[in-house]
Amino acid sequence: MNEHPDHALELLQHQKDSIASFPEETQMYYHLLCIQARDKQYIEHTSDSLINQIVQYYENHDDAEKLMMAYYYQGSTYRDMNDAPRALKAFQQAVDVSKQDNILLPKAYNQMGSLFMYQDLYDEAIRVNRKNIELYTKLGQPNKAAYALRDIARMYSMKKASDSALHYYNRAYKAALADKDSARYYSILSEKGGFLYELGFIDSAKYILNMAAQHSAVKGKTHIYNILGYLYEDLQLWDSAYYYREKVMVSKDIYKKFNNYKSLSNLEKQKGNYIQALSLLEEAMSLNDSINKVTQTEAIAKINSLYNYQHTEKENAQLKLDKERQKSWTLVLAFVALLACSLCLFVVLYQRQKKAKAILEQKKRDQREAERYANSQAAIQDNNRRIAKLNSLLKDSITENDILKQELLKTQRKRLEIQNEEIIQYQKEHKLLLAEFKSSELYKEIWIASNNEDTNLALTKFPEKWVAIQDNIDRIYPDFTQRIKGFYPFLSTRSYKYVG
Repeated sequence: MNEHPDHALELLQHQKDSIASFPEETQMYYHLLCIQARDKQYIEHTSDSLINQIVQYYENHDDAEKLMMAYYYQGSTYRDMNDAPRALKAFQQAVDVSKQDNILLPKAYNQMGSLFMYQDLYDEAIRVNRKNIELYTKLGQPNKAAYALRDIARMYSMKKASDSALHYYNRAYKAALADKDSARYYSILSEKGGFLYELGFIDSAKYILNMAAQHSAVKGKTHIYNILGYLYEDLQLWDSAYYYREKVMVSKDIYKKFNNYKSLSNLEKQKGNYIQALSLLEEAMSLNDSINKVTQTEAIAKINSLYNYQHTEKENAQLKLDKERQKSWTLVLAFVALLACSLCLFVVLYQRQKKAKAILEQKKRDQREAERYANSQAAIQDNNRRIAKLNSLLKDSITENDILKQELLKTQRKRLEIQNEEIIQYQKEHKLLLAEFKSSELYKEIWIASNNEDTNLALTKFPEKWVAIQDNIDRIYPDFTQRIKGFYPFLSTRSYKYVG
């Protein structure tokens, strides 16, 4: 089961037809082993009916070890069904009934950590993954905690605690290396490479990611290729960037494909292939709707899973009340409690939705400000101040004869100089595009129409004129059309053209 779960499942399936003649205890253990074998092969669980029967059976029989195992795979089932509350409850029950330290116990904590991470509960995720590390150490297998160490690194990264995140990434890949698990080692190492890239350590990130990309132990390398694409874009090594962008195209992840199309569009623009760049940008925009739908679906799934969990818990409570034949006043109190819970849930969900909307709007504002700043004179001035500071530090490092520090400072200075050059080129291109448009016949038509109140929308009535206007505006002010649609999704076509 542990080394070759596929062979274990094959052997179990040979007994499928004859298992019905065995005692109930044997049948339940047989079904539990089948679920375990499928789980170990990452075969997704789609129904909870069988595992719930198994859990109910062992709850009524004195076998703590099998009950703990049943709770664990009940948690795995609800995890695959995106029911985080019930999955967490099952994994916690597995922990609670365990009477001895066995191999499933640290795994239960790691699964709980993933579920907490899914719900953005970073501190809780760190807490349970530390329990995972503690248990593996107690079992004499500290190197098995590589994934728990990696997950803690992820949480610190999300909390913007870079030093702590780097510390745990280092511990994670060293643990995997000590465990002689090449796949796990390179998986964690490649993730560390992406983290170093986010911190701005380009050379270190490039070395690690290229090493991981070339190793046969790494399965599914599109996330590595994706980061390398960004990295080589930053270095303005366009051919290398284009090479990795092409390799990302096989990915089925719409988020990666969206960013990939945008990056490819930028690369084609650098080459002067504006038609191809526009085509790729349109592909990216077509995926944007899908991304929004997925985001909404995930949010709804979280709310539904919470509702279903609470609804099921209430049903169970009601069944217990009926079974125990409580007095009528108890039923009244239960109804009041249900009403209060529903009201509280409504208020909580409303507040969360309101808060989420406010956060989204703030993010949009921050993004707009960041985009304005990124191509502004203020950004150049800030970069120049940083360059001056780096030059001062560089003089000190030359005096101290610190070669490594000199190389790092030169690399950082070069990156800032490249950023300034990109901003200057962007501003220059923007001015040229604007000047070109203002000298066109179309602009003259717009100017004449805008000064005549009776005909100021006349141009928008001709599809080819409107497309030309829209294309020119979007060339000068990138994504202008999409921004208007994003801010005012319910505008009529006529109002949208007027606003535009």
